[in-house]
Amino acid sequence: MGFAILAFVSFAGTALLFAHHNSESERLKRLLRTASVRELAAAADGAMVRIVGTTYTQSAQSRVLRGPITGRSCLMYIVTVEYTYSSGDSFAWKQLIRETNEVPFLLRDATGIAIVDPTAAITTLKFDHERESAFHLLQPLEREFLAKHGHTSEGQLANKLLRYREAIVEAGGSITVLGIGVREPDPDGTPAEGYRSAAPTRMRFTSSPKHPLVISDDPTTTRSAPKQLPPSTS
Repeated sequence: MGFAILAFVSFAGTALLFAHHNSESERLKRLLRTASVRELAAAADGAMVRIVGTTYTQSAQSRVLRGPITGRSCLMYIVTVEYTYSSGDSFAWKQLIRETNEVPFLLRDATGIAIVDPTAAITTLKFDHERESAFHLLQPLEREFLAKHGHTSEGQLANKLLRYREAIVEAGGSITVLGIGVREPDPDGTPAEGYRSAAPTRMRFTSSPKHPLVISDDPTTTRSAPKQLPPSTS
C-alpha cells in the first residue's frame, strides 16, 4: 500500500509539474498576444514594448550556437531529456536534464534594428525536434549530451525509454520580444539626408531583475511579423 501511495504521489507530482509548465507557457503566450505590437522606429526609450521581427547574427563573425541534439545552427536553444518510470499500469515522463543557451542577436522589423541580449530572458519556444530512444540505441549527439551531464553509462537509465526535445531560435526566424529597450547610437546606421540630421539609433533590449525580457517564436505570437528582410550589408 505504501509503495502504491508513493507511486501515485510521484505520478501526481510529475503531472502537476507538467501542468504548471504548460500553464506558465500558455500564460506567457496570452500575455504576448494581448500586448500591442510597436514598430522599432517608434519605440520609446525606456518603455515596455512588444516587437515582432526577424532574427540575424550581429555580423558574419558573430558566435553562433549548435543545437546539442540536432547540431543545427542557432541563436538560442532549449534542450530537455526525460526518462520513463512506471506508475501502476501506465508510465510517466520525469525530467532528467534541461539546458538552455543563447547569444546576443539582431532583431529587425520594417522600420529599424535592435540588439537583443537574451541572457536571463523568460522564453516560450516551440519544440520542433523530439525523439525517443533506449540508452543503448542513442545517436552520437544524444550520447555526447548525456555524457556532458554525467550520464556515461546506463545506471539508473537501464531499461528506461529516453525522450529528447529541442527548441531553437534560428537566424532568419520570426520572434516576438516583450521588454524595455534603451535607444543607443547605431554605428552601422546611415544618417538621414539633410542639415543637422539626427544620428541614427537602434534599440537595445536586455533583461533586468524587475523586468526580464519575454521571448517567443510560437506562431500564435508572431503572426503580425513583417516579411523577412535581407540582412544588412553595411
